Amino acid sequence: MVTSEGSDKAGKNQELALQRLPTTAALEKVLQVLESNSPLNLTPITNFVRQEFISRISFFENKTSKTWLFRSFVKLGIPPLYLFIALSIILGTMIGNMYKRSVYLLCNLVGVVYPAYKSIQAIDLLSATSEGEVSNSSIVIINEQKQWLTYWAVYGWLQVVDYWSTWLLEMFPGYNLFKLIFLYWAQNNRSRGATLIFEKILKPLLQKNIQNYNNKIVSSSTNQKQRQTLRQRQQQQYNGNELYHQQQSGSLTSEPTPEEIWRRDTVVTSRESEIKPYRLNNNV
Repeated sequence: MVTSEGSDKAGKNQELALQRLPTTAALEKVLQVLESNSPLNLTPITNFVRQEFISRISFFENKTSKTWLFRSFVKLGIPPLYLFIALSIILGTMIGNMYKRSVYLLCNLVGVVYPAYKSIQAIDLLSATSEGEVSNSSIVIINEQKQWLTYWAVYGWLQVVDYWSTWLLEMFPGYNLFKLIFLYWAQNNRSRGATLIFEKILKPLLQKNIQNYNNKIVSSSTNQKQRQTLRQRQQQQYNGNELYHQQQSGSLTSEPTPEEIWRRDTVVTSRESEIKPYRLNNNV
């Protein structure tokens, strides 16, 4: 009973969602007709279309239907289905004209606007976590940082490659179109191409280079310690040889004791007393 009630509620929620999104509902009906009338099993193909295309159309339609301009046209009596199709055609025409007239501007808009928005969201999520407003979101933060930091690194390298864009366009006429598709794939929240680039390409390369760098640091520090130990041994050996030569030549003298100093001073005083009368007689 619980399972049936849950499935009924899910079905009703889906029907309500399709009523609010007439374009998505129309496309869903087309897929259902194809599945029911085709002699072949088209379920894998239709499921792929649902996941990759209709879900994106549904997302875009949902965002568009919440705008003030769309609601204003609906209040005027224009059907939402036709209105959404018209807006999609207008938007596609504008993008096509921009691609023909200024493909560089279009590539920059596609490559910067949405990623900048998502990067700001990632920063807000990180600040909220540091303030304790969000709990158990460390994995989400790490994934977002990995996604967008890698994306900006890839986008920066594409900007460097654009220096040779004239030569690339001569060799590959579809370079700009390929760049647009690649940027969309890298930043899309479903494909998360930037994360895939990091996991499959950058991470193994970085781990290999970091390991080599650490090995070089360890070997250099070991060699430095060995050289320092060798210098200390050589210095000790040199000091020992020097001390030995000084002892052999008799140049090494120990400091006099207080008794020796007293005796020396006594001898000097007695000699001075003996020599003083002689000096006085000679002066006279």
